[in-house]
Amino acid sequence: MKSGGEDEPRVVPYGIDPRDLDPVTEPPLEDLSDAFVSNVDWAGLELAGIRLTRCYLTDVELLEADWRNVRLTECVLERVDLSSAYLRGLTMDRCELIGCRLTGAQLFDGTLTDVTFEDCRLDFAVWEEVQATGPVSWVGCTLDKASLTRCRLTKAAFSDCRMKDLELADCDLEGADLRGNDLTGINGVPSLYGARIGRDQLADITALAVRDLNLTVEAEAVSW
Repeated sequence: MKSGGEDEPRVVPYGIDPRDLDPVTEPPLEDLSDAFVSNVDWAGLELAGIRLTRCYLTDVELLEADWRNVRLTECVLERVDLSSAYLRGLTMDRCELIGCRLTGAQLFDGTLTDVTFEDCRLDFAVWEEVQATGPVSWVGCTLDKASLTRCRLTKAAFSDCRMKDLELADCDLEGADLRGNDLTGINGVPSLYGARIGRDQLADITALAVRDLNLTVEAEAVSW
């Protein structure tokens, strides 16, 4: 352990301590476990059908990565750049993403269970048929101009997130917690059916409904 006033490693979930992991610098060709990956450029990395278990990735460049049927279990990704990545069939179980960049990332047929996105950028991201089978949270994230289509996020929670021009289409957010967010920029009111909101968001939802349902609001009722 460090002592004498030196900074301690950040506390991370699932008991993962980088000091207990094996340093790795080469891209994986097969399943990888108990690995610490730091300050490497793996842009365009192609992975198919492999598992990453109890891995800690920090300051890793994965721009335009192409991952198919990859499974991450008990992994931490910190300041990882997955911008413009193509992710199909990705499964994340008990993972945390901190300060990661997923701008323009495409996620199809994904499954998320007990996953946290903290201070991540998902602007212009495209997600289709992604389901949360366990708790999933977005905290302080940017989802400006992102697009979610046919996603089932009933176990999701969003807190202090930016959602300007977020597009929702045929999504299921029944039971999802949307309190503590500015909802005025969301497009796709029907996808919010059954979601949880705060009283202070009622005016936002009303404005969205008037816009999306093309309602005409009159000053007063007409007397016949």
